[in-house]
Amino acid sequence: PPAPLGPSAAAGGGGGGGSGGDDRGPAVGGMPSDATIPPVGHKRIWRARHNKWPEENDRDPAWYRHKRHVLIFSYSGKPVFSRYGAEEGLTSTTGALSAIVSKFTQFFFASNGQDGLRYFLAGEHIFAFVERGPLWLVCISRCGDTYPDMVRLLDRVHLQIMTLLTAGVERTLQQRPNYDMRKIMDGTDAVVNSLIRWCTQDVYLQIEGLEPLPLPPASRSAAVDALKNARVPNVLCGWLMAGHRIIAMVNNKQFKPNALDLSMIVNIIMSSSSLRTGESWTPVCLPHLNNKAFAYAYITFIPDSEVGIVFLSTSSEGEQFYAISQQATEVKTALERSGVLDDVQESLVRCPISLNTAAAGSGGAGGEGVGEASPSSFMSHTRSGGERSVRRSILAPSTLGQWRLLEGIIHAAYFIPSLQQYFSAAVSPEYRTRRQVKMLFRNYGRCRNLLKTAKQPSQICIATDHECFYVSMAVDFHMYLAVPRGISTGVIGQFYQWVKSQEAHIFLLQQPTW
Repeated sequence: PPAPLGPSAAAGGGGGGGSGGDDRGPAVGGMPSDATIPPVGHKRIWRARHNKWPEENDRDPAWYRHKRHVLIFSYSGKPVFSRYGAEEGLTSTTGALSAIVSKFTQFFFASNGQDGLRYFLAGEHIFAFVERGPLWLVCISRCGDTYPDMVRLLDRVHLQIMTLLTAGVERTLQQRPNYDMRKIMDGTDAVVNSLIRWCTQDVYLQIEGLEPLPLPPASRSAAVDALKNARVPNVLCGWLMAGHRIIAMVNNKQFKPNALDLSMIVNIIMSSSSLRTGESWTPVCLPHLNNKAFAYAYITFIPDSEVGIVFLSTSSEGEQFYAISQQATEVKTALERSGVLDDVQESLVRCPISLNTAAAGSGGAGGEGVGEASPSSFMSHTRSGGERSVRRSILAPSTLGQWRLLEGIIHAAYFIPSLQQYFSAAVSPEYRTRRQVKMLFRNYGRCRNLLKTAKQPSQICIATDHECFYVSMAVDFHMYLAVPRGISTGVIGQFYQWVKSQEAHIFLLQQPTW
């Protein structure tokens, strides 16, 4: 990677570690008494319910105390979605915001509609506006969010709505400005709110990619082979997932999937318990392929596991469903026979990978909520011939002390743009309060914002009172590191080398096709 910045070159973060507003946390090691440890793994994000506080409205002082609002309303000021409160009780607020953006439009007449109100500051709040067709999306935050991150969040919320409804709903609103979209948005709250949590409590907001499940290359190849043998006409792509992570993927030769489109479908699946039971056949839109039409997702999960099989079809015929269902049964049988499911289950227990144990030579076992693991505990048990047990490492082995600097890493992530895939390590235990997790990912956003006009390859390091945040952007990779102040800059090169040594285990390097 590019040469690391020395301590003297680190840009002052201006208190960036204390994330602003009520989200400002104490110094490292001083956890607030009211902080709650997030649940283990992806269950922190895709939890069973989101408290919308439906009894609140814009006349209730409690509604204004929420730290991050997301509102969607039409040109006519009709509310479409609100993260908190009942939409019908927010008409005064959406009407006022609609009047504001309309008034500002008059100030940009010379731009021929190419510019408009972007954001404004009000005390400790920032109001960010995004116009998409006949819809306005607004994020109101006092969490210390940067404007580019708020726009990125709103863009993904809009993409999620298009995945659920297609762009046809925008055409309807243009033709009938008073149309009430809330009727067709009914039941989508859980999906949109899960996406917002995914964006604010994970590195996902900074990356346009999917997260693969770490697996031994032999197990990954067996999963790909099982999927590749499922040949059905009119199928765009198919993938195996465990939680929100991807085990294997196979595409039609004529189709190049967009990672953001697929991540929206993953979020829909993870947000709906009904889609993870039995077999489902549901319409989804792929906005980057065609935002005016539906594809059809066949979804089924292997009983008593978190492993799902998904196929995207261009055909909605009943015969197509049964043809895919038969092939999915064959895939399940192949996975059970090969022993891949044992490795997947072992990896799920270990994810996200802890770099502390990787540094100790144990291969990175022991993700969130999992204790330190010995080198032998990192080996997974795989059936061979239905009886004999074979031990296989989830990650590539390393010698004791080879990666000693990784022990100090608070969090690290690595993104490969050409593959549209990323790896994200576990957050170190002392930073696992919800407040501090959000602080980490917000500071990555600050780094990216400072690099937005820099020519690649570029890098930056910002320092707060207790942490340093390093981001490197190159054509081939993006690297994100959060470390304690005072750690050797050699940790940058060591993490890069560790990722290169583990590429075959933590990424889907092959792009198989039908």
